[in-house]
Amino acid sequence: MERATLSLLNTDDDTHPSPMMTMPTLSSIRQLIQDENLSIHFQPIISLRQNGVVGLEALARPEARPGAAPLNVWEMFQTAHREGSLVDLDRLCRAKALRLFNTLPRTRAPRPLLFLNFATAILDRGVEGSGHLRQAVADAGLEPGDVVLEIEESRVADAAALERFVDRHREMGFLIAIDDMGTGDSNLPRISALRPQILKLDRSLIEGIDSNFFKQETFKSLANLANRIGCMILAEGVETEAEVDTCAGLGAELFQGYFFARPAALETLRDLSVAPAIDAASHRQREAAVRDIQVRRAQAGQMRRLSDAARTALAAADPTGFDVVLERLVKTEWEIECAYLLDRNGLQVTPTHSAPRAIRQASRLFSPALKGTNHSNKPYFYGLVDAGLERYTTDSYLSIATGRMCRTVSSVVARQDGTKIILCLDLKEGA
Repeated sequence: MERATLSLLNTDDDTHPSPMMTMPTLSSIRQLIQDENLSIHFQPIISLRQNGVVGLEALARPEARPGAAPLNVWEMFQTAHREGSLVDLDRLCRAKALRLFNTLPRTRAPRPLLFLNFATAILDRGVEGSGHLRQAVADAGLEPGDVVLEIEESRVADAAALERFVDRHREMGFLIAIDDMGTGDSNLPRISALRPQILKLDRSLIEGIDSNFFKQETFKSLANLANRIGCMILAEGVETEAEVDTCAGLGAELFQGYFFARPAALETLRDLSVAPAIDAASHRQREAAVRDIQVRRAQAGQMRRLSDAARTALAAADPTGFDVVLERLVKTEWEIECAYLLDRNGLQVTPTHSAPRAIRQASRLFSPALKGTNHSNKPYFYGLVDAGLERYTTDSYLSIATGRMCRTVSSVVARQDGTKIILCLDLKEGA
């Protein structure tokens, strides 16, 4: 995925210099800045829910000069950083992107937001509070609300300066995005300090996510975090239909990548239609969501069937026959991995009956709970008893009995003698 950006800090471009490559001289960088020898490309940012393009990320490209060695983005920013021209180069990139973006025609439809990288390294050079960014936006005829500032929060040394910068610009009306989340450098504690509206999940997390369980769970965790703190997830670098669909199913609201469009000059983008790809992806997302609802409804019905059948048998059984009922249950119902009973205090009154086909992790950490084990602090007990429910189903969790993911369905069994017991069924993941 080509991601040469307006920031020195996003330098993972296609071509890094080889040891034999001639680096540009100091005068060439200064000449580039003086001549504004840059072109700006834009890459669309897609919303499937809004069924359209909601943003454009600005990407800088050095222009070839007659008689000069070709220069790539990585070289340009590295040399500017080394030779003390980073602030001037960053401001040039930003100014050109702002001016060009404002040439977009005004229509009745909302204009896309401009996603603008901010080189946080310049905060370490004493430019905090200069007001240059706000002035550049005004000079281009734009408002702060038109701009999303992409922050590579892990790359700035002065964390306090970064927080002050973000707070001040948020108050002005700029939107804030944290870039490259999911990489080894990303700093989760700073999310609470910066309070972004958007989390951009890096291509390194997105690549192959459709077939990688651990990437999926990492993505899901970040999406859950985003939902709780009130920001949106942007899946960056989506290149395949499977990546788009997987990220959409895991909670992504925004998408950027080659699957929809490559970075291009603004005049080229005007003639590029991404509507068919957006429409198709939106349709697939809707179909997948409906299938998920149907699956969950079927699972809920199956859970009710299993617990109701067991409750009926246990209600009529003598206490000495509880084990017979549970043993028969785990042998005949493939979804059940473990079954056991609790009293009204949360104490286990039967052994844990495990299905013969249940696979356990080979570790002393995982073993079925014994008769007499106290479950009163488990959600499938207090979530049922303290809330006065008849049935309770947990979220997926790691079973201590098997070392595998499961869900526990607990239900109250009212016996014919007037006593009550709690039936607990551990169902394997996906049942």
